[in-house]
Amino acid sequence: MHLSTIALTLAVATSLVAADCTQLGGNTYCNSVEAVAFENVGFSGSYNEVTSMADCSCQMQPASFSGALAPMNQDISLHFRGPVQIKQVAVYSADSSSSTAGAKIKKRDGHHVHANEKAKRAPHVHDQQHAVRHDKRALDIVTEVVTVYETVYYNPDGAVTSTLVNTAAAAPTDTTGSDATQVIADNIVTASVVTAAPASTDSSSSSSDSAAPAPASTDSSSPSSSDSAAPAPVSTDSSSPSSSDSAAPATTFVVSTTSAATGSSSAAFSSSSSSSAPSASSSSSSWSRFAYYNSEQGSSNGLTFLNNMGGTNGSGTWDSCWGNSLSYSNTDGVTGASESTILGDVLLPSDAEVIIFTDTQCSGSSCGYYREGIPAYVGFTGDMKLFLLEFGMPTDSTSSSGTGNLDMPAVWFLNGKIPRTQQYGSCSCWESGCGEFDVFEVLSSGSQYMVPTLHDWQGTNNQYGGGGSSDYFVRPTTGTMKAAVLFDGSSMSISLLQLDPSTEFGDSVSADTISQWLASNSNGATVRIAS
Repeated sequence: MHLSTIALTLAVATSLVAADCTQLGGNTYCNSVEAVAFENVGFSGSYNEVTSMADCSCQMQPASFSGALAPMNQDISLHFRGPVQIKQVAVYSADSSSSTAGAKIKKRDGHHVHANEKAKRAPHVHDQQHAVRHDKRALDIVTEVVTVYETVYYNPDGAVTSTLVNTAAAAPTDTTGSDATQVIADNIVTASVVTAAPASTDSSSSSSDSAAPAPASTDSSSPSSSDSAAPAPVSTDSSSPSSSDSAAPATTFVVSTTSAATGSSSAAFSSSSSSSAPSASSSSSSWSRFAYYNSEQGSSNGLTFLNNMGGTNGSGTWDSCWGNSLSYSNTDGVTGASESTILGDVLLPSDAEVIIFTDTQCSGSSCGYYREGIPAYVGFTGDMKLFLLEFGMPTDSTSSSGTGNLDMPAVWFLNGKIPRTQQYGSCSCWESGCGEFDVFEVLSSGSQYMVPTLHDWQGTNNQYGGGGSSDYFVRPTTGTMKAAVLFDGSSMSISLLQLDPSTEFGDSVSADTISQWLASNSNGATVRIAS
């Protein structure tokens, strides 16, 4: 169930700690972080899979999915939207013995917890993957949202209790009296901090789905879809959100997540500022690199570079029903090509998008249905996969002001069935929840903040499921940033980690190294997805 946005005020008898967050372009930003962990990812369900696009008719049928990280355990594609310089991409698969189960980010002081935070979708709605042309895929329900609020109480003994409340679960109850009464929600995260007046960990949800528009078509007719929405608002505010990380208290955090429906409870993290690096199950086995791209070397193996310029320069297709399909990307990343080509060492301008699949072509039913005439490739499959990325996102002040996503770079993953049918339109499985995961997304023009959001139907049984973080990574406008995206089905988690600039993308990565990455990021956030 989802509800219209409401202003929720909880009356308490004692002082309420104000959140140290900033609003920019209709989105909330709270704390600068170097790691975000998504926990409890994966559920059983179904989505509407395209079975035919013939005769301008989009035919679909239900397709079931299940398992850890589902539906993101299916084959997924990797997307970059400019302005961005893609310097390195390395993809690894785990040996059966190199599971990092239990190697979640063990939070220290300064970490923030988001309990199934839903994106605040008004006025900037993230209903589609990064596009103004299909950025508001379901405009008829853009005002129907779920909002998460956090209330921090001072108790008589000086301790502080911070509770995140999903307003879709229940109406607020009276909190007057010596003991504050808490709202029962689908997921309640309570952080008890044994010190007086710590920094607030308020983390109201902020993600909204700005998406990359499709390439311009020479045909004036519009394909049938519901994504011809007004563009996302553009923020010109260049002020920096106040970060509470730098003044995080030297305290001990004990955080647990409780499901009101089942009454079960599990520890999200437990550590202190003086603790040593957390232990994590690992082995001497390694994750093996099976695909790699290096722009400066002009080398690539195991990868295919595509874009949405179908029907131009000899690959893909275009028609008035569905517009441009996938095509091979030229070395410039902006135009199409007639055959598979290695992306050059280039700066993609605003709105330009490069899509990366494996170099294995779809055959038979290996990829399900895909649009006829396209270069169809298999994405990255399985629930144990590791992506190491190096990229820069310099400010773009040269693009036309008419560009839909001016100076709004992003990195994200999609279920591979989406781009293989109609990424920017209604004829794909996106609206029914087959999966999108924004890992580093800038939500407004010129913003310096990148936020992650998982979009599927988990926890809500509608397209406003999943969750996101209002804590942000700092956009690498100068130089580059190295990052890891770890899909770990053994712990039902996806971890985003900013890596040391000296990190090498070698032929293999040991499980011990990954555990060290997870343990060393003391400045991070956790998003627990509702069951």
